[in-house]
Amino acid sequence: MKIPQIKDLILYEDDHIIIFNKPANLTSEKDNSPGGMSLFDMAKKYNEGLMLCHRLDKETSGVILAAKNEDTYKKFSLMFQKREIHKEYHAVVEGVRKFEQTMINFPLTKKGTFKAVVDKRDGKRAETIVDSLENFRHYTLVKAQPISGRFHQIRAHLSSIGCPLVGDALYGGKPFHLSKVKRKYNPNTDEEEAPIMGRAALHSYALSFQYTEGKDFIVTAPYPKDFETMLKLLRKFDLL
Repeated sequence: MKIPQIKDLILYEDDHIIIFNKPANLTSEKDNSPGGMSLFDMAKKYNEGLMLCHRLDKETSGVILAAKNEDTYKKFSLMFQKREIHKEYHAVVEGVRKFEQTMINFPLTKKGTFKAVVDKRDGKRAETIVDSLENFRHYTLVKAQPISGRFHQIRAHLSSIGCPLVGDALYGGKPFHLSKVKRKYNPNTDEEEAPIMGRAALHSYALSFQYTEGKDFIVTAPYPKDFETMLKLLRKFDLL
């Protein structure tokens, strides 16, 4: 992927925090692989004192918050622990689903290094509130608000109720192809059709919390190009 300029990723900045719009397929934390680059690496070059207050999966795009000093980092880390920072994700899932403040509360545990599974005996408490934002003939755009912050929580929870994220092969999601929704689709070449999105369709859309003088504060991240392109195609070819 082409690495953007760090200044182009800044959604908000003041004397204490910076909020970035992380691109998909860029790791949040330090990348120790040869020639590897992460948001953390880029942020440290921009401001040596920056510390990420949370993380996003490599494939997930969107809002991520960093502190400029130790005191601010401790303050926001505590706010995350106390669930005083509200996270809103948008995702495209398989199937037509009518969610309305639907609570998914299956306990999760980490299986190996790369996957979370529902474990009602030994899993840790995990809660996600889901709402449908837009319905299509084959898919649904949803809003997911994780109350807890477990590994792969949204991906595992949505998969557990039979609607995995589009493109999320780890949790049973299939890639999105234009031929799925466009009638009389005629490919331009004899090559195998490439998916519109080459990743799980998950975007960290917003963070909200009380900030200076107890005022409500919210920052939103626009959809990245691949996510926006998929939605445009769904609205054109997959309407109910």
